[in-house]
Amino acid sequence: MVHENDLLDGAARVLAGDHSASMAHIAAGIGTSRATLSRRYATREALLKAVAVRAIEVVDGCLTPADLPADADGAAFDAALEQLVTDLLPAAHLYGFTSRDATVLADPGFRAGVERQDQRALAFLEFGQRLGRLRSDLPAYWIWYSLWGLLDAAAEGVRDGHLAPRQIGRLVLTSFLGGTRP
Repeated sequence: MVHENDLLDGAARVLAGDHSASMAHIAAGIGTSRATLSRRYATREALLKAVAVRAIEVVDGCLTPADLPADADGAAFDAALEQLVTDLLPAAHLYGFTSRDATVLADPGFRAGVERQDQRALAFLEFGQRLGRLRSDLPAYWIWYSLWGLLDAAAEGVRDGHLAPRQIGRLVLTSFLGGTRP
């Protein structure tokens, strides 16, 4: 029996590679039957919304390192930033799908969750800019979007077989820090 979170993560991976995947294609991609998938989610829309809820939950957890105290120093920020990037790597497929799907984006609850997450991340990145640990000539939104772009590229590289899962952490972190450090 497929665990619920594994099923939703698998569905997100399939959908990240093919946004129009049918329920049958999604089921095959996660190694279960269409009947099993349909018993849990009566419609494709219900599955998409469940994946979106899962994405919000996972990314919320990944943002925990960003909740630094106001008196944190540069070293604490650097450690939290590295932890944030590392924690977000396994969530890239979830975000990659849900950030582009029209059904998901039309849901006000999901949009509110993404906005809340963006505000947490932006406060963290702006704190890093004030500490002089991130470039202040770049908008914080650009830094945040850049990180997700790198995470999405890493997930796609792994999905397409061009990158090894063990190497993407170093690649993302090196590329991200190389572009955002002063």
